[in-house]
Amino acid sequence: MVLDNLDEFEEDIDDITIDIGGRKVALEDVERAYGALAQAKDIVSVVTPGRVILATGLVLLLLVSSFGVWYWMIPRDEIVIDTVYMQGGPGHVVLSQIHNHGSREVTDLQVELEFRDMQDGLLGSSTFETSSLPGHVSVAGDDLELAISGASVWENYSISIHLSYTNHRGESVEKTWLHIVGEWTTETFRDEGETHWF
Repeated sequence: MVLDNLDEFEEDIDDITIDIGGRKVALEDVERAYGALAQAKDIVSVVTPGRVILATGLVLLLLVSSFGVWYWMIPRDEIVIDTVYMQGGPGHVVLSQIHNHGSREVTDLQVELEFRDMQDGLLGSSTFETSSLPGHVSVAGDDLELAISGASVWENYSISIHLSYTNHRGESVEKTWLHIVGEWTTETFRDEGETHWF
């Protein structure tokens, strides 16, 4: 038997609503929900906790290796000087450390430390020199330390740090920082030079 009004019959089926939990829901919405449930079951059968952990581990490995490539491989020089100032009964102490966070060597490195009073009188100075500082190396030592005895701990002073070196491209780089100290018994400073890429 052939139904001449089949299109009208399908439209009537689409308009059918079902009572679910006291709410009227269209039949096509119910079919869509069952389709979504079937897709969710398919995804759950494929995505297991072991696979999630494996994917997380792979993403972390990718991020760590990307950082490693940036830190160890990309050519750059990046000089940083950390300085600690301390004062006490016998006087003042200035300790510095030089870091080359870059991946390329710098040459003809020189750091000059000067400790002055506020009238620009020089109370102490020191100079550190080295022919080269390889990448990812830090240096500290006697030439990067100042001990000033006899100066009042009730006054303010200035610490001047002058850095000069030749970068991996053969360019001369100079930088000077000035810090006013004396208000606190201990102060720390991090002075970062310019990063020269490639």
